[in-house]
This record gives sequence, C-alpha cells and structure tokens, in this order.
Amino acid sequence: MRAVRYHEYGGVETLVVEQVPDPHPGSGEIRIRVAAASVNAVDWKVRSGAVREVLAVDLPAIPGRDAVGVVDEIGEGVQGVSIGDRVFGLGGVTGATAELA
Repeated sequence: MRAVRYHEYGGVETLVVEQVPDPHPGSGEIRIRVAAASVNAVDWKVRSGAVREVLAVDLPAIPGRDAVGVVDEIGEGVQGVSIGDRVFGLGGVTGATAELA
C-alpha cells in the first residue's frame, strides 16, 4: 500500500509517499480502507518531535490519527462492526495517512 511517512522528526520536508507493507488487525481491531484523513495540531507536533517526551513514535512513522473509510478486515473478537461498514474515528498516535489503517 502507499502511505505518507517520515523517517526522522522535522518539518513537512520530512514527509515522503512510499510503498509499505499492508497492516493487518490484531485481536479486537479492525482495518479500514481510508477514504480521507485529517491533519490536526497534535499530528504536526508529533512529527516535529515537539512532544516526543510524551508521545514518542517508532520511526519511520505514518502521521495522522483521524480517518474515515470502509472496514475491509476484522481481527479476532471484534463485535458490532462488519466488513463493508463505513466508519470514522480516532486511532492510535499515528497511521491514518495511508491507503489502509
């Protein structure tokens, strides 16, 4: 899949679009095919490294927390959502600016 990533903390110049392995949901998780993702103040603060003492990320990282899309894979134990459902929400600290999250 294609994703926006950064390999070091810094400004927008650190962002690159590249091929990365598809993520797969773990127990209690879902995966969505992302239709849109947002950029919030916390996203650029994490990317810049300004909050790394509080919200450290493993690099390289895919920025973004908020996404909307369609569920295309479900992890073990997930209830109340099905493949094909349209969803939106807040994920972890990173991962939304990709084809799959």
